[in-house]
Amino acid sequence: MKKISVIIAIAALAASAACTKIVSDDAAPAKRVTFFAANYVPQTKAGEVSFLSEFANPANAQFKSKGFLHAEGVSETQDFFGANGETITWNATAKEWAPSHDYYWPKGASSYINFVSWYDTGVGPTTATETTLEWSNRTIGTGDNIMYADEAWRFKENNNPATYKLDGVSEGVPTLFHHALSQIKIQARASKVTNGTANWTITLKEIKVKDIYNQGTLTLTNSDPNTEKTPKAWTGDWAVSGTKGNLTPANLALTATNQDLLANQSVLPQALSGIALEFKLEIVTAYSSTVSNTEIITKSIPFYAASGEAFSNSISNWEQNKKYIYTLVIAPSEKRVLFDPAVETAWETVTVPDKNI
Repeated sequence: MKKISVIIAIAALAASAACTKIVSDDAAPAKRVTFFAANYVPQTKAGEVSFLSEFANPANAQFKSKGFLHAEGVSETQDFFGANGETITWNATAKEWAPSHDYYWPKGASSYINFVSWYDTGVGPTTATETTLEWSNRTIGTGDNIMYADEAWRFKENNNPATYKLDGVSEGVPTLFHHALSQIKIQARASKVTNGTANWTITLKEIKVKDIYNQGTLTLTNSDPNTEKTPKAWTGDWAVSGTKGNLTPANLALTATNQDLLANQSVLPQALSGIALEFKLEIVTAYSSTVSNTEIITKSIPFYAASGEAFSNSISNWEQNKKYIYTLVIAPSEKRVLFDPAVETAWETVTVPDKNI
């Protein structure tokens, strides 16, 4: 019986998108390559809903993956999905993540595939190999989202739940994503708008979040654990570069209920030592229909300071895979600016002590 080798199948893959199957004349049918994708939190199959929520349109949810085939009897690594990788798309009917064409696991006893996967609202990484994943000199927009999955090393077939289980993941190549960026939100409110005698109209004006880096390079590295079916985390962090800039929210008239001064914004992970919130605070105090007083207060508040006035003295860095919510509270009668705790939600939650000023 003549056997069609893996290397011939790979050549066929490069020649035509329609010829994307690694085949064998063995009697048993080969299994299709599928994925299980989720956020990097303990979860079961229900966690897929959480992951899909990361996309603007879950119906079009997709990410990119490169497969590095180590074929039995072949010394050089092959691009299993081709040099440019594959787009992995969520199929709501089949309830699976799968490539745009069918791919099948190689049947050689010593063959295996390593998978490197990512999601990016921009152009994607500048380098994607088995051991290096890099975004070089990337400019971060406020709506950007970059995620990368733990590398799936030495996979020979889709997971068998009888022999392998991680956070409830039991079907497909486990593709567990981390956020490469941070996200911030700044809320604001007045502690009160009336005391029965005076009524206050409070407006935040000329607002800037000052001196934020928005360009950097993320270099991640990985290494073969030499064990089968092993998702392994990347190591590495952002190095900031370029020129610092500003975020400039519009004027905000405060009420006694929290409003978004700055809605959810993606930011480059970085130290907060030079970043400050600057604004003018206009407080109009009305004692009657004809008597009022207007005051303008100019403030520059650092996001971090070792001591003294700051949003939070406990958070000195915005870190990858974390969301931060800051709340600014204006007390009009005392002419004070107070701070609720800066907290991290959704991706990871951390409690931060309150700071009053």
